[in-house]
Amino acid sequence: MPIRIMHVVDHLGKGGLENGLVNLIEHLDPLRFEHVVYAIRKLGPNAERLAKSGVEVICQGKQDSDSPFQVGKLASAIRRVRPDIVHSRNWAAVEAVLAGRWVRSCKVVHSEHGLEAGADVREPWRRIWFRRLAYQLADRVLSVSYQLRDLHARRTGFEPAKITVIHNGVDRQRFFPDPAARAGMRRELGLSDDEFCIGCVGNLFPVKGHITALQAIEQFAAQHDNWRLLLAGEGPERARLETFAGAQGWKDRVSFLGTSHRVPELLNAMDVYVLPSIAEGISNSLLEAMATGIPVVATATGGNPEVVVDGESGLLFPIGDAQQLSRHLLLLSDQSPRRRELAQRALVRVREEFSIESMVGKYAQLYESVGRRSSMPVEAAAGV
Repeated sequence: MPIRIMHVVDHLGKGGLENGLVNLIEHLDPLRFEHVVYAIRKLGPNAERLAKSGVEVICQGKQDSDSPFQVGKLASAIRRVRPDIVHSRNWAAVEAVLAGRWVRSCKVVHSEHGLEAGADVREPWRRIWFRRLAYQLADRVLSVSYQLRDLHARRTGFEPAKITVIHNGVDRQRFFPDPAARAGMRRELGLSDDEFCIGCVGNLFPVKGHITALQAIEQFAAQHDNWRLLLAGEGPERARLETFAGAQGWKDRVSFLGTSHRVPELLNAMDVYVLPSIAEGISNSLLEAMATGIPVVATATGGNPEVVVDGESGLLFPIGDAQQLSRHLLLLSDQSPRRRELAQRALVRVREEFSIESMVGKYAQLYESVGRRSSMPVEAAAGV
């Protein structure tokens, strides 16, 4: 029988963690693994993708006013689902570790995929204590980057050697250089062949640092007058960003595209990809841009330096440094051979180090090593 995995997440909206989860499920061998996805708060676009793949999706529907303690509800859900493994992701789902231990009929895996704020933001001591407890109770603890592993190990006092790192992987059958898609999307967007197109894909949250990109464009535009900026994504920062762009008179220069289902085509239309995040785990959008064959410019934060070799497969800049970002953009806009060089090396790096096949293989090995259902009957566990 296949190993039954219950994946516990906060929600199934349009985000890197959620998209990565669906990619993993779609590529794991269905003869070896069976999946149930449990969303604590709400569903979203990725729930639709899972449904099309025949994966059972359960939504608890927790409201913000509900009790902050979810262990009891999660334990009840685990008893109903009867998984071999419960895999919780990030802080919002960490209580599933305690629920799994309470039920006792399954193994427990917890993974960290990113931060809600910058790495220098202090967490409440209660959260640090609870996270360490969860790490100690879990059968395996994972992280998507070495930087994130070391950060949580340092905060909690948990041994970094006990945290396994599995980098995200990109689906190169979906993201690849496509001249036809580039030409078609640029026509659709009204972009001329010589117009320098800068782009970014991601939720419009403060932690994503989009304001830094706009500040850099303000400096860039003083020396370059033939450009466009594409921002694909939605979120609470949109009004602020639109106000900033409007004050600069960029109505026809900056396009707020909202949530898009045509990300591969949009990436192909770009001449450079910018990731100005304050904090990251391993950015799926960064990997997707590199796999599409466009040069990337990203903040030197989180797992970004593990993905981008500065000066070889992309360019890095300090968090919030709009001036340095502007200099990078000016360099790339003036030197098309440099753009092609960075893009080619990015393609090679993604193929060799961040393939989805490598990621899926490592998760498959981990799930099988954790083991199948414990010998304790579920009926007995239900009475705990």
